[in-house]
Amino acid sequence: MPIDIVMPQLSPTMTEGRLAKWLVQAGDKVLAGQVIAEVETDKATMEVEASDDGIVHVVLGEVGADLPVGTPIAVLRGPKEEVAADYAPKSKAAAPVAESPKPEAQSQPVPVATPIVAAPVVSSTPVVQQAAGGRVKASPLARRLAQQQGVNLGAVAGSGPHGRITAKDIQQAMGGSRQIVRRGDAVEKLSPMRKAIAARLTQSKQTVPHFYLNASVQMGALMEARGQLNAHLAARNIKLSVNDFVIKACALALADFPAANAAWNGDSIVQFGNVDVSVAVATDGGLITPIVQNADQKSLPAISAEMKQLAADARAGKLKPEQYEGGGFSLSNLGMYGMESFSAIINPPQAAILAVGATQETVLAEGGELFAAEVMKVTLSVDHRVIDGALGAELLARIKQYLEQPAVMLVA
Repeated sequence: MPIDIVMPQLSPTMTEGRLAKWLVQAGDKVLAGQVIAEVETDKATMEVEASDDGIVHVVLGEVGADLPVGTPIAVLRGPKEEVAADYAPKSKAAAPVAESPKPEAQSQPVPVATPIVAAPVVSSTPVVQQAAGGRVKASPLARRLAQQQGVNLGAVAGSGPHGRITAKDIQQAMGGSRQIVRRGDAVEKLSPMRKAIAARLTQSKQTVPHFYLNASVQMGALMEARGQLNAHLAARNIKLSVNDFVIKACALALADFPAANAAWNGDSIVQFGNVDVSVAVATDGGLITPIVQNADQKSLPAISAEMKQLAADARAGKLKPEQYEGGGFSLSNLGMYGMESFSAIINPPQAAILAVGATQETVLAEGGELFAAEVMKVTLSVDHRVIDGALGAELLARIKQYLEQPAVMLVA
């Protein structure tokens, strides 16, 4: 009998996928495990494999379509099997269900699913006027706006002459929360990654009680040590970045304060056994946070090499789920863009994220004397449900200590 190939759940937070590319077409022979399509998820572009041997009877999913997990995207048949022309796939889209691990046995918090955004609000008793032939009466601008925003004209009450639907009616049908798209404006469809970013960060700001701690780090000793180390490592084609030192400092500080290496888990707090640092990487599709695992146990050259490879794979969309899912603490560095300081949004269910600004030369005073110094401002965003103010202050102070005494990181 025909075999349905459905949109797979390629990550715990995936609720839908966008078909990016088909590698087969109707009539092609495929083997179990053969890659037949590429799907863009909320994190990366992943490969979809055939579940069985067979011949592609029909390809159902169109390139660029966003399809819920479980939706049939293709049908396979046997080599000599006859399939009715009107054959309809038996599979139906279903919301992915993830089993929640028991708190005492888990090493990572339960992933937070991407919230489902509600459809635009429309009148429960719309007064819809139709022209002859059943066509809904609407202005050209209203039709274009409805098509761009996914609004069903048949469910919108028109306020224009003879019940004609206007652009204002479309805006009201969307709850009045979106700006009318004007002539000449460009409307870009959200990528799965951008949708996930919007949903998760909105959830974070609405549900996580943030508080912020600031510190200024004197970077003179670190910059000198970095220069010496890079000169020594040049023959091995290794160049340490300031970010490599920050990753190591955060990891060591978290190892020193294990209570801060934790996450919110609904009715419990998970304290991690490993120190895994997620590092924000900007890509064309949005922000992704690959993980340097066991960062407290790795040398600076090892962290540097791993981070370069993770960043390259992130920008190429080649990261595997285990390389970006999880992590106990996040780091976001905008210093390379010249930002003096900023506050980052916590990536739930993690409990903290460090925002790093640029290293700038400034004038400081000590013992009544003025002196020039290289200073880097950092801001720690903290989930108050997990980390109290005193613990957050101790954590940030220890990060600052490691950065100002880089030699300690070389032997830690």
